[in-house]
Amino acid sequence: MISYLKEEISSSTDIYWFKSSNKYVVVDKEFSKLLSLKLSDNDKFIKRINDSLNLSEKNYIEINTQMNEFISECINTSNNKILKTKKISKTTEIDVKYTFNNKTIKVNFDSEMTKGLINPKFLHLQSNEEHKISGELTVFSEDKVIYLFNKNTCIGGWTHENMHEFQGKFSMELTSFFYEKIEDDWMGVLHASAIEKNNDAIMLTGDSGSGKSSLTTILMTSGFNFVSDDFTPILSDNSCIYSFPSAISIKESFFNKVSSIFNDFEKLQSYYINEIKGWVKYLPPKFEYLGPFNCNKVIHVQYDLKGLNTLNKIEKKDAIKQFLPDAWIASKEKHAKKFIDWIINTEFYSLHYSNNEKAINLINKLK
Repeated sequence: MISYLKEEISSSTDIYWFKSSNKYVVVDKEFSKLLSLKLSDNDKFIKRINDSLNLSEKNYIEINTQMNEFISECINTSNNKILKTKKISKTTEIDVKYTFNNKTIKVNFDSEMTKGLINPKFLHLQSNEEHKISGELTVFSEDKVIYLFNKNTCIGGWTHENMHEFQGKFSMELTSFFYEKIEDDWMGVLHASAIEKNNDAIMLTGDSGSGKSSLTTILMTSGFNFVSDDFTPILSDNSCIYSFPSAISIKESFFNKVSSIFNDFEKLQSYYINEIKGWVKYLPPKFEYLGPFNCNKVIHVQYDLKGLNTLNKIEKKDAIKQFLPDAWIASKEKHAKKFIDWIINTEFYSLHYSNNEKAINLINKLK
């Protein structure tokens, strides 16, 4: 028996979650009726399509086969396996200490290379003051695999092709430590930036280069407070988001604008990421409050130099297709229920902008 959840997210759309794969699928109502019937009773499904469509045996067998293939894709797990190793096998003589939310964690590295994968975004969390260390992470590279340990427990190992997964897992370990949680406490993490005003947060999603980090920076000078950049954790108990202390990634094309707003930005070191992202600087954030923040508005951002400035509400099904591929949602049924409830209670928008001031005015109208 296939274990799944199904909920209506709009008058025309249902969402399914499949337990075995932790996959979400958004379908229209008509297809949903057939899918539910197929999942519960195959004989009734075949009778339904045969009676309603008056098909030949060949045609309804073909439809049944296509539905089987669709379900198979929904329930099959991905082949991405997290590698494991039993012990810390490298000497880790490099260490840094990060302090946030009155808690300090020590992070050990085996080389400047592995340190460089993490430290630039969290450099501002280091201090020369003495703090009680209550957590420890270790990062080392062996046989082209990056391993992450929490004290003596191996969290996992990732090849260089899956570096974003390693960095996401490292960020989750930091988040759980700083808020005294475990990973199971979090509903999920969205690849999104977030800002807040009066305890109401807005998430900004978008592809790399879409302008969401730049817009976050501009909004910080216009009455909004910073919450997170590119990594927004959602707690399961209250479906609220929390601040994440990584610096804001500023691309080279935006250096001049940020220099005119923030003192000493020019003094920050530049880092070359890759051919797509090019050179970036990391702007240290300032926090008015760490959370929790209610967040029931999500804006998909797209900067267009010559385009119009528009902010329009979009269908949940379209929004989910935009942000879900880059999101991490915890795999237990309790998390899936919380996530679907959050979607149902959240409004989604699409912002196209070419002018910062006009974009700010449009966003302010949502409050």
